[in-house]
Amino acid sequence: MRRFRWVLPLMTFWFGLPVAAMAQQPDAVKQPYRPWDISGGVTIRFGQHDDAVVPAGAWTAEVGRYWTAHLKTSVTVATAGQSNYRGIVYDPSASTTSSSESVTGPAALAVSGAYQFFENDFVHPYLSAGARFASASTSTRVYSTRAPYQFLGTFNTPERLQVRPTIGGGFKSYFGNGLAFMRTELLMSIAPHGSPNTILLIGAGVDF
Repeated sequence: MRRFRWVLPLMTFWFGLPVAAMAQQPDAVKQPYRPWDISGGVTIRFGQHDDAVVPAGAWTAEVGRYWTAHLKTSVTVATAGQSNYRGIVYDPSASTTSSSESVTGPAALAVSGAYQFFENDFVHPYLSAGARFASASTSTRVYSTRAPYQFLGTFNTPERLQVRPTIGGGFKSYFGNGLAFMRTELLMSIAPHGSPNTILLIGAGVDF
């Protein structure tokens, strides 16, 4: 019977390991967390409303700092530089119509904090919260509704910093070397009009 005392504990340990985690090198599993990661990816926005700060699609680059094995802060730069049409307004008192669009700067910035669950696993789920920033101005073209019905000019407001709070969560899935990873994240962005937009992030990166 002594020969089989170790069989049950060994089988429990073996089948409890994720298949991908078993493929990692033993040294990588025993290593402490690495303090930095960098990643790049693409975001896609889903929602009923356009948002100057959160474009329909964007490229992103992110740098993250782990303060513990679970707590992380990140800074992200994303492409912006889009125009969102805001509609036509008729002013009977001035006998004019105007069409406006919101124009953002070429880049947007995001800061976030995340709590990552588990340690040294193949898949790390996490929750995150933060904010996205972008400068935006409004460009308005004004037309006269009286004869001779002419174009009166274009008027631009000064650029202002706009902020969108975000909350969400995702998964960070490591390859066999324990350094390179794939990442998927689903975020909810709250616009000033109160209608949320959903942002899907798909990316890849490396820990160091």
